[in-house]
Amino acid sequence: MMDIFLGLDLCRKNVQMSYFEEDQDEPTSIYQLNNTETYQLPNVMFYSKDEKKWYVGNQVSTVRFQQDGQIVEDIVANVGSDKHVTVEGGVYTYDALLLILLKTHIEEFLSRSDDYVLKRLTVTLEEYTPKVYQVLGKLRKEFGLAEDAFYIMSHENAFFQYVMNQDERLRTNSVAMFEYGAEGMEYYRIDKKHQGNTRIFYLGKENLKEELSYGMLFEDVESLDRKFAEIAKKKMRETYISTVYLTGVGFTDKWIAESQKVLCDGRRVFMGQNLYTKGACYHAKYGAYEAERDCVLCTEGSIPFDIGVCIGETEGRNQFYPIAIGGREWYNMKGQVTLFLDDTNRIEMLYRDKVSKEMQREIIEIHGLPKRPPKTTKISLEVELTDERVGAIVIRDVGFGRIYPTTNKIYRKDFSIGHIEG
Repeated sequence: MMDIFLGLDLCRKNVQMSYFEEDQDEPTSIYQLNNTETYQLPNVMFYSKDEKKWYVGNQVSTVRFQQDGQIVEDIVANVGSDKHVTVEGGVYTYDALLLILLKTHIEEFLSRSDDYVLKRLTVTLEEYTPKVYQVLGKLRKEFGLAEDAFYIMSHENAFFQYVMNQDERLRTNSVAMFEYGAEGMEYYRIDKKHQGNTRIFYLGKENLKEELSYGMLFEDVESLDRKFAEIAKKKMRETYISTVYLTGVGFTDKWIAESQKVLCDGRRVFMGQNLYTKGACYHAKYGAYEAERDCVLCTEGSIPFDIGVCIGETEGRNQFYPIAIGGREWYNMKGQVTLFLDDTNRIEMLYRDKVSKEMQREIIEIHGLPKRPPKTTKISLEVELTDERVGAIVIRDVGFGRIYPTTNKIYRKDFSIGHIEG
């Protein structure tokens, strides 16, 4: 058997996948066997009434004209809606269709070898929605993956994972990326600074869609080239940049001329459409780059602190026991611990800044617990975030077996990210 580490990039219009075989050093992007010219697999499905099966991606463009059936499009855009699709007497939500789409893509790839076994899967999202997140959770269960063998991340995080797994010489200074998609252009930059022994990476994002719309690609491309060259020159002057990446369907070598000269002046430049899926694939095989190293990633939408509980003091300092580790997307910021209270109804929560390591304290008093002997009150503490600005500490009385049964009481303490940041 051969372990497969899979990275999947889910966008509104298409899916891309890359994989590592266990003995590979670099990921390989996946194309469908009927179309080797593109790694982009369109989010379109076709149900064949003749074969009683679903076709997905590039296969649809051929089979839809050869067999009787039904085509389904706009799948990701309709996830979470009240719309339904009726196929051969069966009624499908778009949530269910997305699950079928992704499962079929993965199964089709795994079927290329009887030895392939899916070991870990990382999915990167163009845009997070709660419903898509729920569908991906079902996808994990469909393949029997443990929670620590599955991860969902943003495009920004996938970009970071990709960059940090390239040759170090390509990131001596800052690293930039221009993404030219169907909604226009966006600019990303990774900057690095040191604080003691800790390396801190700041990943910023700037919207350039008004200056460089996608529609300009179908008008005067020479004017587009000049405009992009002007913007690129300005961005390159802001700081020292070692490497620039160009990605998105709008970038082709057909119109980049003057702007290419600007970008390549003292810098390495790479252009490709599979950066995010490869970044996810690196994560699937090696885990988060920052996890086992003394470094911190700061991005928009990531939580800049760890949340934990004080379990005493040593040399006058609070002892921090983590519940949820920060430095990741808010929807991945979760955790749970169990504590035994020792003759108290107070819990001291700690919020530890990822960069400065400074801690803020908050005392939570739990009212209504029955009086029990020391260390026989067992509680569960869980951290959950509802978005990138608001979260809650959820406390449950677990009890102590049959001797001191649970009261089933649940306490909730909301917190604001902005309040903690000061």
